[in-house]
Amino acid sequence: MGIQLRLKQELRRGAQQCHASWQRCLAPFRVPREREKLAAIHALARVQESLLPAGFQQAAEKLVLFSHYHPRGWLQRCIRRELADLRARGWPVLVLSGDLDPGALAWCDRNGVGWLRRRNEGRDFGAFQDGWLWLQHQHYGSALERLILLNDSVYPVVDLEATSWPSFVDYQGDEVLGFSDCYQNGYHLQSYGLHLPKVVIRQPWWDSFWRYYRGWGGMSVAIREGEIGLSQLLLHQGVALRALHPASRLRGQIASQELCEQLQHYCSDAAVVWIQQQLLSTGLSSFNYHSTAHYWAIPLLMDGCPFIKRWLLESNEKQMLDPLLVAGGKSGLVDPQELPDYLRPPVIGFAS
Repeated sequence: MGIQLRLKQELRRGAQQCHASWQRCLAPFRVPREREKLAAIHALARVQESLLPAGFQQAAEKLVLFSHYHPRGWLQRCIRRELADLRARGWPVLVLSGDLDPGALAWCDRNGVGWLRRRNEGRDFGAFQDGWLWLQHQHYGSALERLILLNDSVYPVVDLEATSWPSFVDYQGDEVLGFSDCYQNGYHLQSYGLHLPKVVIRQPWWDSFWRYYRGWGGMSVAIREGEIGLSQLLLHQGVALRALHPASRLRGQIASQELCEQLQHYCSDAAVVWIQQQLLSTGLSSFNYHSTAHYWAIPLLMDGCPFIKRWLLESNEKQMLDPLLVAGGKSGLVDPQELPDYLRPPVIGFAS
C-alpha cells in the first residue's frame, strides 16, 4: 500500500511539473490574448441589454446582484419567490442573466426588479464582474453600504423566515458574511451567498479584483480564482470572514445526540441510524476534503440554512446524502410545483 501511494504521488508530481512547463511555454502567446479579453470585459463587450426599474436610485445604499442562467430564459418559480422576498425586505435587485424570456421580463417589470442581459461566460463570478463594472460605468454604487451576491445554484427552501435567511439579509456587521464555509483547496466562504459591507466594497482593491479577474474561464477558474481567490484576498486585506453555519460546527454535530434527536422528527429510527452512519463516514478523513454544502447538506439544513445545492437534487453523481430525506413529506422544505422548471437533470438515456 505504501508503494502504491508513493507511486501515485510521484506520478501526480510529474504531471504537475509537465503542466507547469507547458504553461510556461504558452505564456508568451497567452498574455496578449488575455489582455485583449480583459480589455473587452472592461469595455462591457459581454453586456447586451439592461433595464432598471423606475425608482432605482443611483445613490442606493444597498443592492443585490443575482447571477442567473437558464438555457430557455426562464426565471424559475423558486427564484421568483426568492427575489420577491428580497424586494419585500427593501432590497433593490439586479438580475444578471444570459437570457430572460418575455414572461421573465414582465415579472421583473411588475416586481421592480432590474436586469442585465449578458453573454453567458465566466459562470457566476463572470456575471458579478460584468454587473459590478457596468454599475461603475453607469455611476451607480458610489453610495453603496451593503452589497449581496447570490446565484441560482441553490434551491431556496419554502419557509425562508424560519431559517438563517433573515439574519443574512438584515446583517449589519463589518465582517463578510456567508452561509457556509469550506476548507477545500484553501479556506473560503461558499459563494452562493455573500453579504459585503462598505468597508470592503469601497476599497480600491475590491474594484481592482473585478477589473483583473479572468472572467472568461470555466468552473475551475470560478472556484479557484473567484470563490477561493476572493476569500483569500479578503483575509489578506485583514477582513474577517464569518459563516452562519461554519464547517467546524457542522462537523462536530454529525456525531451528536442533538442531530440524532432532530432527525427523529423527520425520519424513522432505521433511517436516522443510516443517515448518521453515512455522515460519520466522512469522519475518516480531514474536513479539508469535504464541501460543506454537499457532504453535510442535511446537518446544514438542520442548522437552519435556507438553501439546498441544486447539484444534489439534479445529478448527485458522487452519491451524497439526498437532503430531501429529511423533508418528512411536508412542504416546509420544497414545493413540488417549483421543481420541474428549476431542475435540469442530466440525459441518462431512454427506455427502448
